[in-house]
Amino acid sequence: MQKISFLVLRIMGSLIFILAGFNHILQTAGAAARLEKAPFASLATWIAPAETLIILSGVGLLIGGSMLLAGFKTRLAAALLLAILIPITLTVQVGAEGSGPLFKNIALIGMLLFFIVNGAVHYGLDQTFFQNNQMKSIQKNKINSNYVAMLALCMLVFLGSCATGTTTAQSTTASAAAETNGKKYAVLISQPNHLKAAVNTAETITKESRYQRKSFVVMACGKSVEAFVKGSNLAGEFEKGKAAGITYRVCGMSLKQFNIDAGSLVDGVEVIPNGLTYMFDLQEQGYTTVEL
Repeated sequence: MQKISFLVLRIMGSLIFILAGFNHILQTAGAAARLEKAPFASLATWIAPAETLIILSGVGLLIGGSMLLAGFKTRLAAALLLAILIPITLTVQVGAEGSGPLFKNIALIGMLLFFIVNGAVHYGLDQTFFQNNQMKSIQKNKINSNYVAMLALCMLVFLGSCATGTTTAQSTTASAAAETNGKKYAVLISQPNHLKAAVNTAETITKESRYQRKSFVVMACGKSVEAFVKGSNLAGEFEKGKAAGITYRVCGMSLKQFNIDAGSLVDGVEVIPNGLTYMFDLQEQGYTTVEL
């Protein structure tokens, strides 16, 4: 019902302008006489004779009213009718006897402003053309998508055929590089007892194992730094790790947090200002990192 109400408003409003246009064309003499007698007729008649103005306005009212009725270029039609209605209101209705015709025109101006802002809203040719254009656009996009899909499929087939010929060589090269260079691992520990797990892992993933370990770094942050103080009960684990090839790093910020002097640490430990950023650096260097 709401959509129908917009259509009814457009039809009834447009009929007013269409009938007025016919009256201006078919009864030009009477309309011209009313214009000449109007209080502010001089505002219009200095442009052209009254009869000429009446005929031109009649043609404009017919065209604009018909476009508004059909909902075709609705905003443009409403703007055209508004451009005709305002001069008529100012020259004929303002100052005339009775306020009814004046406020009728004011109401029509309000209706035209509505259609200038909103267009035909529903059931107009504007909506029909928009839907047709939208369907054409969708169909065009589908066609383009099909072309793109076909092109992508051809590229995949081509790349797949190229990749098939090089996969074996690349695998062989990668395996040889791994055997020559080995892999690099880093473990971030945060508790003292994590040291035992890190050492056990380093002893497991040797260079001879399938992990092909070349380098193994233990980065101590948080409370785990206490495990590296001289006299710690984890001194044995520390030595086992050194024997397994572990490189030990201790976070300087954590030392300050737990009031541990760097001079009290066991030999073979390097203090890093920020352990977390150091882990990021190791990742950029190709290390596989784990946090306990």
